[in-house]
Formats: sequence, C-alpha cells, structure tokens
Amino acid sequence: MKIKYWHPKKIRKGKGSPSREYADEFLYENLGSILTDKEIKILDIGCGSGYIRKIFHDLGYKIIYTGIDIEKHKDFEQFDKYALNSDFIKQKAEDFETSEKYNLVFSFFALEHIENDFLAVSKADKLLEKRGIQIHFVPALWSLFLYFRHGYRRYTQIRLKKIFGENFTAYKLGGFFSFFLHIFFITIPEIILKNNKPRQSNIYPTLLSIANKFDHLLPIFSSVYIVICSKQD
Repeated sequence: MKIKYWHPKKIRKGKGSPSREYADEFLYENLGSILTDKEIKILDIGCGSGYIRKIFHDLGYKIIYTGIDIEKHKDFEQFDKYALNSDFIKQKAEDFETSEKYNLVFSFFALEHIENDFLAVSKADKLLEKRGIQIHFVPALWSLFLYFRHGYRRYTQIRLKKIFGENFTAYKLGGFFSFFLHIFFITIPEIILKNNKPRQSNIYPTLLSIANKFDHLLPIFSSVYIVICSKQD
C-alpha cells in the first residue's frame, strides 16, 4: 500500500468543483503512464454519462466501452462517438455477471453509492485480463464537509486497505485552498442556499487556478482518493 499526494500542473479553467477538475486533470496527466496499450476494453461502474470516454479519446486511446448504472443517463449517447463501441447495461454493479474480460475496470465517484463496495471490487478483479487494472475515484473523509451526506460512505485509508489489500497505490487530491474555495463557492451557496451563481461567475475559474497553485503548500483536507491496483493473482 502506497499513499501519495498529487496536484495538477494546471487547471483548464472549467467551472466544475475542485474535486472534479483535479480528477479530470489527473487522468489527462497520468493515464499515459498507467495504461500503455492504446486499445483497451473498459468496464465503467456507475458510469453516469460516461463522459470519461472523451478523456480517453483525447489521449489517443481506442476503446471498447461498457457502462453499468442503475439508470441510463440522459447524456450517455452524447459520448458514444468517442469510443469504437459503447454499451450500456442497466444493473447494479454487485449483480453484474459476464464472461467478458476487461483491461480496465473504472469508477468515477461511484463506489460510495454502491451498498456492497467490497463485493463490487472483488467481482471487478475477476473480470480483469491478466495484466488488467482497476482505477477508482472515491471521496475522502473530508468531503463530508463539502457535500454532507452523499452516498453510503466516505473513504479512509483503513477502509481502502480492507477493500484492496496491500497491493494498491492511492493518490490524495485537494488541499487547504481548494477545500475552502469549495465551501464558499459551492457548499454554502449551492447545497445550503440553492444558488449556483457564485460558481458561474467569471472569478471562479481564476480562483480555482490560484487555489491549485497553492494547494501543495498546505496539502491538508484532501477530499479525494484515487486508487490504482493491478489484478490479484
């Protein structure tokens, strides 16, 4: 088990939450070294819109994509063009059965919404090719102060070790400055006051970029873990 801190070299000046923007940048900056083969089969657990297909496409991957979720997102088909083939399966991840094998099992802030995340991860390992890997983005404990109750759980290093054993690497994302930017521009106005105007203002992307530049100086209050693990023998 290895726990490392990571922060983006830059932010693309989007208006997503710091966690989402940092997570996207992690994929753009690191996927090339994690997945060296450019033709891969992906199983995306709790896929939502499946917009990660665009990120893989932007990085030059040719993917065969299967997304699983309890409901089909209204924008799912919008991202079909970024994969060689896309399938959607309406099913709980814990119940999914197939004879197919995948190079990558992926989840993007989905495990916290799965009641039996231990079973979902165990099944995912069995669906991997011999050199396949899993990548899971999950909310850390501090995210409770950003989103309040959201899904079944937040993740700690202890829980990650129970789920993934010793053979994984986890990256912590976020820091002091992005944590409080989220509170004052998203948590208070959007979640409490139901007002999204602060995040839509022109100043928000600039403040997000500034927060990113300074987060590594105070890498506390990390709100995201990225877990990467290889297929278990």
